[in-house]
Amino acid sequence: MKPANDIINVPVGYFALPVPRSGHIEPRSGYDRSTADGREIHQRVQKRRAEVDPSYRAEVPVGRLLERGGFLFQVNGRMDGISGDDYACIEEIKSCFALGELKRRLAGDPFLEPYCLQLLTYGYFHWLEHGRVPRLTFHLVSSRNGHSADLEIGLDVERYEIWLEARLEELAAEAGRAKKRAVRRRAMAADFPFPFTKPRSGQVELMAEIEQGMALGRRMLIQAPTGLGKTVGVLHPVLKEGLARGQTVCYVTPKNSQHEVAEDAVARFREAGAKLRSLTVTAKGKICFQNEPICTPEYCDYAKDYYGKLARHGVVELLERKRTLKARTFREFGEKYEVCPFELQIDCAKLADVVICDYNYVFAPRSALGRAGGLAVEQSGKPNLVIDEAHNLPSRAMDYYSPSLSSHVLEGMREELANVPHLFRREAASLLDDCVAAVLSCRAGKGESAARIEPPMAAFLELDGRLRSLLSRYLEADVEIRQEDPVLRLCYYWTGFTEMLELAVRSQRQEFFTLYQPLGSGGSIKVTCCDASDLIAERYAEYQQVVGFSATLKPFEYYARLSGLDPQEVHTAEFQSPFPQERRKLLIIPQVSTRYSRRERNYGRIADALARIVALRPGNYLAFFPSFVFQERVAELFRAPEGFEVLRQERNMKGARTAEMLEHLRQGGTPTVVFAVQGGSLSEGVDYAGEMVIGAFVIGPPLPNFDLEREEMRGYYQRHYGKGFEYAYTIPAMAKAIQSAGRVIRSETDRGVIVLMDDRFLENEYSAAMPADWFETQATELVSGAILKDIGDFWAQPQGGG
Repeated sequence: MKPANDIINVPVGYFALPVPRSGHIEPRSGYDRSTADGREIHQRVQKRRAEVDPSYRAEVPVGRLLERGGFLFQVNGRMDGISGDDYACIEEIKSCFALGELKRRLAGDPFLEPYCLQLLTYGYFHWLEHGRVPRLTFHLVSSRNGHSADLEIGLDVERYEIWLEARLEELAAEAGRAKKRAVRRRAMAADFPFPFTKPRSGQVELMAEIEQGMALGRRMLIQAPTGLGKTVGVLHPVLKEGLARGQTVCYVTPKNSQHEVAEDAVARFREAGAKLRSLTVTAKGKICFQNEPICTPEYCDYAKDYYGKLARHGVVELLERKRTLKARTFREFGEKYEVCPFELQIDCAKLADVVICDYNYVFAPRSALGRAGGLAVEQSGKPNLVIDEAHNLPSRAMDYYSPSLSSHVLEGMREELANVPHLFRREAASLLDDCVAAVLSCRAGKGESAARIEPPMAAFLELDGRLRSLLSRYLEADVEIRQEDPVLRLCYYWTGFTEMLELAVRSQRQEFFTLYQPLGSGGSIKVTCCDASDLIAERYAEYQQVVGFSATLKPFEYYARLSGLDPQEVHTAEFQSPFPQERRKLLIIPQVSTRYSRRERNYGRIADALARIVALRPGNYLAFFPSFVFQERVAELFRAPEGFEVLRQERNMKGARTAEMLEHLRQGGTPTVVFAVQGGSLSEGVDYAGEMVIGAFVIGPPLPNFDLEREEMRGYYQRHYGKGFEYAYTIPAMAKAIQSAGRVIRSETDRGVIVLMDDRFLENEYSAAMPADWFETQATELVSGAILKDIGDFWAQPQGGG
């Protein structure tokens, strides 16, 4: 018998698949290995069974060790229920929306349905152990109305063993390919190159810090400024450690636009000799061939028999020959073999040494990478996870679980719904009326101000069922699905909200609350998750090493707690800028106040200060404001010095316009002052290298609005962490302020001024979030008695440094 570490664990859901592979991309196909759906229904059925049958046992583990091609496969599963002593009955519970459709599918050839093969596997293992063929039954429950149906299937032992032989042959071949990948990774790790001849100042220390944290098995939060080379500095040790175990690295960013930073780092490792394979995941909406990304065989030919096409053409095996897997390649193969390019990305994730993707592929509900299968052969532990711009994780994760419904948004769909095919027009309009009424019903007795409510769950779920029914018939009908199709928009809008509402209400989690906000003649209802730390922490269990890094992670305690990490266990480190401080002039102007009660009399003072300071040296400057309203008021009063141009970030500004503004700054012809907002597209994740920007003004900490939602959050943080105002207001504001300030000094040749305007920047709860190299002991060191003279003297210094 081989030692345990040579045994390949295979979940029964991955084991029990048709041979040869077949099947469509569709909900509840059996290929979706999510276990979260229907858990409550399972538990309710199991409890009822146990009450009426003393022999009933729930969640019974079952397993078998199987051998093929020199590999040992430990197949493990968990039976939903088993009853009876002499003649056992094994039951699988499946919940779904369309009960009849699932029953019809399961009543077909059981060797073509993963769910049936799973149940047959339980029956076969039971027969091997007890010598009796058990009864095998499905108990199907509708998540829409609670209706149920039972379906019995028979175990043909001879036919099952024919399938088993074929499946084991497949697994042995797959295990062989997985072993080669692991061996290649281990060999690469043994001589993994650093991509630069000479590391930057602080980069060696950064890598040593991460190596130490990994050796201790500690999750990590690293604060490191731009210019340290932190992407390469983090990836090098994390990759080397993961590859040495035959494992992969998942690198997540808050925005798709930031993928290029990681891709550039991987390219540098390749140039240095590492034969890394990388895969960048592109969002479904951007890579889909259809007008709408609807993954059903009725609507999309690329979803139809997707798994059969992959198997017949060996598509995944063909892609393993590629070193770099990006959207263009997946679209090319998708078109050639008529398979969904988005799902192809997920199925190819196991091939890559580095997977680069957005946060939501790891942390969002039903995250796509959670479905990425594969055999762990010659691997130890789990993949590693790198979280770029980690200060964004708490708020992004909260957003995943904080949907809203607005009667105004719903009413905006009315005109388009009037143009849908006649067969569905009246029903869609009627459902829209009922949806609007359901939202407005939450207003009753709440007056004209926002209020915390207990939403009428039954009404929302009933409407959700009706909308799903409409959607199912709409997609099956011979109608043209247009881009931004109104029926799809209505159904997805309502269902997305209701799913989160159901989670919040039924889980009874204290970190969720629901608010109703009157809006003129209408209103909105919002579920707010003010702390997603428990939900994030569940995802870390899938990874061996976790390293989050950013230029803004102080105070560490806050980011650790709200990122699902234990402040007592997490390994933290802060690194200072490697660039001479003489190349930066950092000032706080406390004479200016952006407090709400004082803004009116400070708009003019801010505009005047901006004009005087930029006039000292022509060039490009960024002025970051706490809000668009604030920006607009100052812009009205601002008088640009002669020769200067003024650009303004607009609300909901498109990416193309942002690119135009950046190109204008890059060209460097006319000195320009850009009015923008903190936390916006121009204040984070953008490099303004060299003379592209020579100064940044951070006008006030951008405190969130003092509204009922934020106050409810403050109350929660006070009760749970004893720091209500800091967690709800101060720290999120300072993250945006510091990110804005960090736009100026991006390389060792940059030179610029950073001016923070507001007296609150001197207060301890605000200055505690500032980087350690901003001042020696306290923020008052940054206050100047002669602002214009000090900045003028700074610009008069020789370009060489001091």
